[in-house]
Amino acid sequence: MVMKVYAANVKKYEENRHLVCGIAKAGAYITVEYISHSRSGTRHALLAHRDGIVWHTCQANENKRPCWHLGMAASLWDWSVPVDVTCHLEQRVLNYLWWDATQDYLGRPGNFQLVAIKTTGEAAPEPPPVTEEPEIPIPDEDAWLKEYKLPARLLEKVIRFREAQKARLSEEQKARIPKPRYISSENELRVAVAALLYGENGENWEAPLLIGPKSSGKSTLAETLAAILRLPVAQKVFGGTDVNAEWLLGGKTLQPVEGVDPVVEAKLKIAARQAGIDLSDVLPKLKQANFRIAHEAGLLLQAVQAGEMVIVDEVNMLAPEVTSLLHGLLDWQKVLTVPGLGTVKAPESFRLVSCMNYGYSGTKELNEAFQDRFRSVQVPHLPEEQMAALLVRETGCERDVAERLASLFHKLANRVENGDLPERILSARALMRAVRECRDGCGDLKEAAMSVLTEGLGDKYARDQVKDIVEACLV
Repeated sequence: MVMKVYAANVKKYEENRHLVCGIAKAGAYITVEYISHSRSGTRHALLAHRDGIVWHTCQANENKRPCWHLGMAASLWDWSVPVDVTCHLEQRVLNYLWWDATQDYLGRPGNFQLVAIKTTGEAAPEPPPVTEEPEIPIPDEDAWLKEYKLPARLLEKVIRFREAQKARLSEEQKARIPKPRYISSENELRVAVAALLYGENGENWEAPLLIGPKSSGKSTLAETLAAILRLPVAQKVFGGTDVNAEWLLGGKTLQPVEGVDPVVEAKLKIAARQAGIDLSDVLPKLKQANFRIAHEAGLLLQAVQAGEMVIVDEVNMLAPEVTSLLHGLLDWQKVLTVPGLGTVKAPESFRLVSCMNYGYSGTKELNEAFQDRFRSVQVPHLPEEQMAALLVRETGCERDVAERLASLFHKLANRVENGDLPERILSARALMRAVRECRDGCGDLKEAAMSVLTEGLGDKYARDQVKDIVEACLV
């Protein structure tokens, strides 16, 4: 699991240095023996490799949150934060003889019980090296992909897919490729990209099902997946009762046809001659008014035929008749059955991504067999530091303003999680509106935030709670 370590985690380590029993080194490794709490005295060990790999488990990172222990690893190895680390959720104590380095870091000797410390004259064996992933050449225009730190094998498949797309897309399709705007907080983006490119060349792909709370960035992640694969996106499919099979697949329509059938034209001329009628003025009009019955493709069928990406938002609000249409596209066959046309095979480039949030009214549990056709991916809220970075990027506000708004968002999220506030209060867009309205002179930041967060709430108790939290965060 990849986790991002922030300056706040390092600061927390500085506050908890008294819990560290000892720090030991051996080659490219540091191991730390520490107690979980000054009252409990229970000892634990953390192992950290200088290349950003950590073996450690605690309640925080089991819940996919960075902890002070990871801040400790970043401090000891002098990693520049924020930094991504690969965290293995296990305690590992290597059977090596370690050098006591506690004096160098903390100014006191170490006190070890779990770690074997080297005494004078003993030689500590060098731990085995960590295998480094090969460097994958990336075209200059795709250099932004480095930001997402995809594994080498996966990055190689992404680049091959993108190169194939470059050759096949029209200019109109290229204009419909979204911009990559998602900020990844854990491993969710890598997992979703991997699902879209299973197999040697991505031929065995599965559709990611992005599951997360309101304002966690599910739709932005879906669009970023399209950007990574260089896939155009047509109009999104939003779950609801107004979405039906005809809208997705299309239906019969009359299509103009040039000319008149030669046999019909000959019969008309004979009949007109016998009746003494001149067809010289009528026949050209008949040729222009000739129609045939044809199938007009709906949104889903168009995307399948063009080999593009379909994004289904709030898939758990779709009617059963609509979800049944997707079964064939989600199977290994990747086909769409269209009444009147038969079976349409999706091109190799076609992809589908779905999003859902169990918290919205009108949503329901997905049928187990239907959900099993997806690769489920949990999308969490951004941590405070990344939320602040998002606000700075999207609004251009000052960093301290963004940090206060990010803190406000997380305090609101905690109250929502406890059931004290409705989920509708969570909105990164509302925070961005507050910044823009403040900048345009519609009050100070606190007034703007109170306005955008409370004026849509009908419950006075909820409004009062939100106002109290805004007062505390935006002093």
